[in-house]
Amino acid sequence: MRHRAEGEPNPPNTRTGAHKRRRPTRNPAWIASLGVMALVAMAVGWTLAPDRDGTGSAVVEASAIDTKGLRGTRTHAPPGHRPTSTATPSAAASLSPSPVPATTTQAPPTSAPARAPQAAAVPPAAPAAPAGGGGGRVPGGMSGVYANSMTTVRNWEGLRGSPVNVVLTFADRGSWGTITHPWLGSGPEKFSTFPGTWVISQPFFPTGQGSIGACGSGAYNSQWAEFGRWLVAKGRPASIIRLAWEFNGNWFEWSVRGNPTAYVNCFRQVVSAIRSTDPQARIDWAMNAHSTSPWAAYPGDEYVDIIGIDSYDQWPASTTPAKFDEQCNQAVGLCSAIRFARQHGKQFSVPEWGLVAKSDTEAGRAGQAGGDNPVYIQKMYDTFRANADVLAYETYFNDSRAGNVHSSLVAPNENPNGAGTYASLW
Repeated sequence: MRHRAEGEPNPPNTRTGAHKRRRPTRNPAWIASLGVMALVAMAVGWTLAPDRDGTGSAVVEASAIDTKGLRGTRTHAPPGHRPTSTATPSAAASLSPSPVPATTTQAPPTSAPARAPQAAAVPPAAPAAPAGGGGGRVPGGMSGVYANSMTTVRNWEGLRGSPVNVVLTFADRGSWGTITHPWLGSGPEKFSTFPGTWVISQPFFPTGQGSIGACGSGAYNSQWAEFGRWLVAKGRPASIIRLAWEFNGNWFEWSVRGNPTAYVNCFRQVVSAIRSTDPQARIDWAMNAHSTSPWAAYPGDEYVDIIGIDSYDQWPASTTPAKFDEQCNQAVGLCSAIRFARQHGKQFSVPEWGLVAKSDTEAGRAGQAGGDNPVYIQKMYDTFRANADVLAYETYFNDSRAGNVHSSLVAPNENPNGAGTYASLW
C-alpha cells in the first residue's frame, strides 16, 4: 500500500522525483480495536518523475523522497477521517486461502449508466494462459514487474525462471506530448517487440497544467482521443490504462479530496475520449490500500474494466498469516477490492505490491514494515491463486533506491528470504 505525493513543477531541463512515504489516514477507534498504532495522521508519500536511462530516452521512475515545496500544499485528512460513504464491499472471511464467494451484497452507489461488462473484463470459467508468456505459476491472470526496460524484465525472468507477460509503466507527466505519445515502443529495449501487455499509468492532465473541473467538462478530450490513436498506431490497442491511480490518497493532483463527483466526471470524460479512438483499451480503476474510502468515487461499470489496488507490506505489516488476512479484509484492503470486483463482474489487479524494509523507510522507523518477509510473499501468491478466476494481472514493484521501499528482489537482491520464496512460487 504505497502512497505518492505529486512533485512541484520541475525547473527547465531538470527532473526531480523523490518523496518520503507517509502513513495512510486511519480511524483511531479501528486502530485501537486492532491494537496497532495509537495515532496515524499522515499518508505515505510517493511520486513518479521521469528519469533518463542509458539510451537517453525519457523513462519514468518511482521514488519516495519528499519534495520540499509540496509540504505546504498537500492536504491531509485529520486522523480517523473518512469520506461519508456507507457503501463498502460486503464483509467476508479471508480471501487468501480460498476464492471470494460469488454472491455479495451492497455495492457503492453510482450514477453511472449501467451496462453489461465487456467481454474482455470478465474472464472465462477456465481462463487460458494470456498470449505472450507463461506468467509464472499464478493461474488465471498475467504476471510481471514494474519496468522501464527489457533489461529489468530479463532480470526478473532470471529470478523466477518463468516468462513475464505484462509490464507496469508510467508515462512522463511533464507535458501533454509525453502523455499522449509516451516513451514506450521507441525500440526493442523500450518494449516495442515485447510480446506481452503494456500497463500504462496515466494522470488526468500534465503536472501543474490542468484541473479536475476542466477535465470533467471535457476540456482535455481531444488530447485523450489522440492518446487512443497513438495506442492503435503502436499496435497496442488492447493495452491497460491505469488512469489516475491512488486517487483515494491526497498526494496527487487528481486526488478525490472529498469531491468524488468531480473525480468521477473527469474519469468518465477521459475514458470516453480514449475509447472514441481506441475502443479496445482496458481501463484500470486503481486505489491505494488502507487509505481513504474509495467506493463513492467509483466511475461506474460502463467506464471501468479492472478494479486495481496497490498493496505493500506496511501500515500494517503482514508478519504472520493471520495478520495478512486481517489487513487484507480491512475496509480498503486487497480482499475487499477483490470482493468489489466480483460484485461488479470485473477482474482485479495488483499493479504495485512489494516488501518494505525496516530501515531507510518511514514505515520501518515506525515499526510498521515487514522487512525481508517471506510470509507476505507467500500470502500474496495464495491470494492470487485463490482468486485466479478474476485476476487480470499482478506486477511486483522491484525497487532499491535510497529512501524508497527497498522491495528489490533482484539487481540487487535486498531481500534474500523474500526472493527465495518468490522464485520458488513463480
